[in-house]
Amino acid sequence: MNRICKYLELAIAAALALMVLMVFGNVLLRYAFNSGITVSEEVSRWLFVWMTFLGALVALHENGHLGSDLVVSRLPA
Repeated sequence: MNRICKYLELAIAAALALMVLMVFGNVLLRYAFNSGITVSEEVSRWLFVWMTFLGALVALHENGHLGSDLVVSRLPA
């Protein structure tokens, strides 16, 4: 299971790098050449969504989710 999480972390890092490259390239193309790649906006949005899903899986495996015990802490033992 740890090996799968390492692969997921690599996939998250690759998605983040690809997102940065596509958005930066699109900004550069729009600024310099007054044109851009229309697909890059949609692909970067999809990569962000999948990066969030995969990050939630890794956090679940590492017990890294945030918890709130506002109500439970006020109840009697």
